[in-house]
Amino acid sequence: MYVDDILLTWSNSAVLHRLITLLQSEFKLRDLGSVHFFLGIEVKSTAMGILLSQHKYALDIIQRAGMTSCKPVDTHLSASSKLGLIPGNLYSDPTRYRQIVGALQYLTFTRPDICYPVNKVCQFMHALTEDHWSAIKRILRYL
Repeated sequence: MYVDDILLTWSNSAVLHRLITLLQSEFKLRDLGSVHFFLGIEVKSTAMGILLSQHKYALDIIQRAGMTSCKPVDTHLSASSKLGLIPGNLYSDPTRYRQIVGALQYLTFTRPDICYPVNKVCQFMHALTEDHWSAIKRILRYL
């Protein structure tokens, strides 16, 4: 069996090293040392603890959506926006919509501030309109 991308962490380094030694006695594994980047998440140790960031991943999403030169906004969802199953112009590229929304869902691991609007745009994957795509663009402009 081959397992890739496993991360072990513990507040007590002696216990962590004993666990790694135990695992090495049963399995072939490589200890890559301190983590700096894991599954698209940047990991930085600070005096206060561990800081997780997906800055590069967020920039990649913005680039995939073709919005690298967009004007930023201060809020992730317009106060006047009423997303729902409303009749309107259907969005022409549902695959692109779903890819961007899926990427935004993964980004919520380190950006809980976008959980609500991302959840809202996920609710309409079966009936996408231009208004829903505009909501996605608003989230991207916020990022």
